[in-house]
Amino acid sequence: MKSKYLILSVAFFLINLLVVNAQPHISGNVFIDMDTGLFKCNLKLSGLPELKEYKILLNKGMNIKYFKGAGGEIIPYSGYYDPNVRGEGTEYALTDDKRKEKDLPSEFEVSYIGAFPKYTDSLNHIDFKGIIALNDQTIRAAEQTKWYPVIYDAKNDRHINSYTYKLSVEVKGAKTIFINGSAPQQAEKAQFSSTKAVPLLLFAGDYDFVGENGNYILNASINKEIASGIFRNIETIKSYLAQKLDIAFTDNIYLIKHKPINKRRKGSSWGFNTYPAFAFTGLDFGTLVNEEGRFTDNIFKYFGHEFAHNYFGNNVMSGNLSWFWLESFAEYLSYNISEEMSGEEYLSGILKNHVNSVKNKDFIPLSQIESPGQIGDTYRYRMAPLILKCFDLNFGREKTNNTLKTLINFANTESLSLDLWEKAAMQSGISQADFNTFKEKFIDDAAFEKNTVEFISNHYKF
Repeated sequence: MKSKYLILSVAFFLINLLVVNAQPHISGNVFIDMDTGLFKCNLKLSGLPELKEYKILLNKGMNIKYFKGAGGEIIPYSGYYDPNVRGEGTEYALTDDKRKEKDLPSEFEVSYIGAFPKYTDSLNHIDFKGIIALNDQTIRAAEQTKWYPVIYDAKNDRHINSYTYKLSVEVKGAKTIFINGSAPQQAEKAQFSSTKAVPLLLFAGDYDFVGENGNYILNASINKEIASGIFRNIETIKSYLAQKLDIAFTDNIYLIKHKPINKRRKGSSWGFNTYPAFAFTGLDFGTLVNEEGRFTDNIFKYFGHEFAHNYFGNNVMSGNLSWFWLESFAEYLSYNISEEMSGEEYLSGILKNHVNSVKNKDFIPLSQIESPGQIGDTYRYRMAPLILKCFDLNFGREKTNNTLKTLINFANTESLSLDLWEKAAMQSGISQADFNTFKEKFIDDAAFEKNTVEFISNHYKF
């Protein structure tokens, strides 16, 4: 009898674990014509969360042919008349026959078509991540464009745009096709798949690429020596993070050079990241490494933050403190990489800059945050990482790394919280009394900004 209950208990645990780890999945066919800018997509979304308040977002230039249910039945929807727009996407919702919006189903199919301008002789006055950018060489469509369906969770004000996927992609007129999370392929039509959820950046066209150890550089005219230097530095950062957190670095990295569709000032550049891909325009990739073949200090720090999302990424993006777990921990890890690669003096300069940017500003203590929006850019990229630096200086790097490792493991099965941070600290050898003292001063106290600034300033003698 005991064994029967044990089997049932294990089965119940596994079922719950699968529910916690369920990932939205997208599959189907994508066709793009680089001459006309035509998109034709037939896609199936599955593994979707249970949501009562939601919208299905699709780029404003796309026209819906139909939505279908799991059984192939046509599903009515709202948004086809006088629609609302959110960012770059038109809002849709599935309805019943009486036009009453239904809960989001676990899966549905959608077919749509759209076309976008091709920029050759004339250019736009703007170019940014949210534009489907087609020129005479490449086409670029990031997740922000919503070229594929993105689910908006209205209750939690979050976009679900990262999916595992299995896609057949045909780009007429292209030499190479890339979908974020998969190796680029030289073909007009290719199959792409990923068992890890990522935002779907598409980059296709007439370009070559180089790769090493699963990392790739796309559409950049650089010699073999520079490419090897970039790849070597990428591996250095990945190895550092894997060693310190004692968790394998599983993501491959993709660096992309793309052509803008607007006229830009000579020498200017801009870029964006759709982790684990990073896209740049106007950047000479040869400047990423110095004469010794090393990344420059700022590049080490930049990629240190971004690569840290291998550990603090979609897995921690939930709850009121989601921006804290996602961005502040990545920025804290970039401090450590900067110190390791560029020295304490360089890190001291970074910390001094961050301290000055938060000094005498009003922030809500972490323990009083009630919604993700209360952790703005300055909070998540400056204030909160400084709190984590105080944790490091109080308890030491080894215990801090162990705490981070434990939090990452917790995130596999549950949403992170301050209680779990405390639990992780206890499991890493920090006493309850010491953690309580830290928590009172840097997490709960209304004067935590002042406490943090003074602690770091005194330590580094600013």
